[in-house]
Amino acid sequence: MKLYYTNTSPFARIVRLAILELGIADRLEMAIADPWTEESGLYRVNPLEKVPALELDDGRILVDSLTIAEYLDRTLGGNRLLPVDPEGWVAERRLAALGHGITEAGVARLIERLRRPEPYRWAGWDARQKAKMVRTLDLLEGEAAGFAGTDPSLGRIALAAALGYMDFRFADDAWRDGRPRLAEWYEAMSARPAMQQTMPG
Repeated sequence: MKLYYTNTSPFARIVRLAILELGIADRLEMAIADPWTEESGLYRVNPLEKVPALELDDGRILVDSLTIAEYLDRTLGGNRLLPVDPEGWVAERRLAALGHGITEAGVARLIERLRRPEPYRWAGWDARQKAKMVRTLDLLEGEAAGFAGTDPSLGRIALAAALGYMDFRFADDAWRDGRPRLAEWYEAMSARPAMQQTMPG
């Protein structure tokens, strides 16, 4: 299998974290592919021209970071990141989706700022996406006891990638302010070797 990624993609970081935490890095080939340049040839592999993209041994392509991470967990990881019981699955997948949603809103803001020509930028769009992030962070601050600890799981990985992306791209948002439990959890989670090895930049 072959994973296409970039070092700065928070979505790709979810998969890279999963690979490291599962200890399966030797089972995959890794290839950097910039989705913003045709020279990378990513569109030939993934018609959506997005990372991450996982090319399976039979040539099929999996897209979407949570889907890829779950597939790797099921096929190579022994179901260590996502519980198989329905209640555990719902709780973990919900946390992963919330973290993923924070990242989606952040990427939408970044594209508006960096990719759209300045005369066409819409401040209301940035404000709307930021509000989504703030509401979700506030929700997770109130639920922090439910995902306490740093044992790797799909939800914790997705949330850690989202918070790391906020530090990387939106440091001025000061997401830690007023969210001490979430900040404390992230500080502990960030100390994991996999987190250190996948810092964006």
